[in-house]
Amino acid sequence: MNPLKVSEPTQRWRVGYASGAFDLFHMGHLRYLQAAAEQCERLIVGVPCDAIVTRIKARAPVHTQVQRLEVVAALACVDQALAVEISMDDADLFTNFVVDLGVDALFIGADWAGTPRWERLCSQLGGRGINVVFMPRTEGISSTQLRKKGLKKEAYTPT
Repeated sequence: MNPLKVSEPTQRWRVGYASGAFDLFHMGHLRYLQAAAEQCERLIVGVPCDAIVTRIKARAPVHTQVQRLEVVAALACVDQALAVEISMDDADLFTNFVVDLGVDALFIGADWAGTPRWERLCSQLGGRGINVVFMPRTEGISSTQLRKKGLKKEAYTPT
């Protein structure tokens, strides 16, 4: 199965899986999860442990996994929030984890498309019947931008 491009029409999946650090939760995160939820009957969201976030982002998260999990679990568009200890860098282990959840679509930000990690994962997940859907970013807002602003209350205008 080939990964779907964000411009392709979407279909309704049975169980979807989305993942993210969700450290400095913002409108882009909310829109990503809402868009994923609109495409499936049930949305499971994985929130990686602090060690994985630190390794992938090259910085420790501001909020602990427990805090990030509580925020994600409170969203109406999320059916289940999971604490995740498995890194996507281990394609075999991560693929088995997602398969065990009964997922038929995995949603991930479009900025990951074409990266070595996602080239591997698309192949592995597709081989197990799981569709990878790359979701568009919300322009004008990101956790990185918030960090650069020093977490000040400066106004921003997401599009």
